[in-house]
Amino acid sequence: AMTQVPLLPPVAAIRPHTVRSPHGERRDDYYWLRDDTRTSPEVLAHLRAENAYREAMTIADRPLEDALYREIVGRIRQDDSSVPYRDNGCWYYHRYDTGDEYPVYARRVGSADAPEQVLLDLRLLARGHDYYDVGAIEVSHDNRLLAYTEDTVGRRQYVLRFKSLD
Repeated sequence: AMTQVPLLPPVAAIRPHTVRSPHGERRDDYYWLRDDTRTSPEVLAHLRAENAYREAMTIADRPLEDALYREIVGRIRQDDSSVPYRDNGCWYYHRYDTGDEYPVYARRVGSADAPEQVLLDLRLLARGHDYYDVGAIEVSHDNRLLAYTEDTVGRRQYVLRFKSLD
């Protein structure tokens, strides 16, 4: 008879590291797991091992996970938009088109019936990135310049960008 060997979770190695700051020092045994560039072979191997362990331990729950996911997605309105708000003579809003993960930020100048002017199309901006998020969005007082922050890393490391609206 074959016996089932229990699968053991991967355990991250303890490697003491002293973190210094103006407020003193502290010991961080897992500092080696910090990998802002997402390129450390050792960290990536550990993450793959953790993911494989989770997969193996939750395989029986997969049908339930899939059913819950389908139900949640089924309850989300696929084409949705925010309530337009008026600011400095323009009506601002964002909208999602059916099946899109990212919104389009737009405005109508003068009236709510004016032609749409797309400010940012996150569907296009997110292409080629594993992660994409826009933080702050601000239009200049003369309505001609857009400032926005974007994060393509996923660590709230935003880059400030400007776009002419002329």
